[in-house]
Amino acid sequence: MTVSKAKLVEVDEGHAGQRIDNFLLAHFTKVPKSRIYRALRSGEVRVNKGRVKPIYRVKVGDMVRLPPISGETSNDKVRTVPSELIDRLEKQIVYESEHLLVINKPAGIAVHSGSGDYWGVIEVFRAGREHQPFLELAHRIDKETSGCLVLAKTRRALLDIQDSMQAKDSAKEYVFLTQGDWKVKNYTVEHALEKQANNSVGSKMTGSESGKEAITIFTTKERYKKHTLMSASILTGRTHQIRVHAQLEQHPIAGDKRYGDFEYNRAMQKLGLQRMFLHAAYLKFHLSSLSQTMEFRAPLPEELKNLCKRLRKGE
Repeated sequence: MTVSKAKLVEVDEGHAGQRIDNFLLAHFTKVPKSRIYRALRSGEVRVNKGRVKPIYRVKVGDMVRLPPISGETSNDKVRTVPSELIDRLEKQIVYESEHLLVINKPAGIAVHSGSGDYWGVIEVFRAGREHQPFLELAHRIDKETSGCLVLAKTRRALLDIQDSMQAKDSAKEYVFLTQGDWKVKNYTVEHALEKQANNSVGSKMTGSESGKEAITIFTTKERYKKHTLMSASILTGRTHQIRVHAQLEQHPIAGDKRYGDFEYNRAMQKLGLQRMFLHAAYLKFHLSSLSQTMEFRAPLPEELKNLCKRLRKGE
């Protein structure tokens, strides 16, 4: 969106509680994020005539100054989301209402832009639905993970989902393939996790007594000759939690380039695995404003089903 001059926008109840950076990104859907943050740092954006930080949460009645941002400078070109990508993600919708939009996210697509990704799921849907007044990620899953991802279409739904996940009356279940024979039934792992310092490949977590609590319940689904199909329910939401816990138990996830085993991953590539075998299969949360408990399932992608068929034959 390009504006010719600055204008004032009053925050209504539907947007109250939203971070100012996300509030701006929803208005300037075709402007790069870097330009938005530059406008915040420089004071071009003001709330009630004063400067604010990106983490400021807008309130009902706040007057937000929207500057005349075009974003089209020689170093900061606007990139148009390909229509093929919009169509591809629209076909992945498993549920939609006036409050929610749930998709079976493909592996390899980030949930939002950044770190070399010009656009993620949220930018793609905003581009395809320019007249949608509100659209936000309700939670996140890793770029290389497929499966259930929820976008909120109202501020109330977003807050309900976030409250449900913080109150722990939600549930998440993932399906994944590990190296070796993991002989467990219902096995709880409680390794505390923290971010590694001086890591050159981005955010990487490790087990540490001084880290944050992380609890994962692992369950065996199917055993193969040299592999095990597992499911995991997480009681905490730490970064890369399942991937690190599986690694710490000496059963890294197939195709995991960050925490996995190089030789094992190479062998799995020869069997046709071109991604990480981690899938968000089930999600449950409560919408308190509607007094509804929502449950969603995302079927395993065909490429992962086909790999399991090959493994059953002893490959």
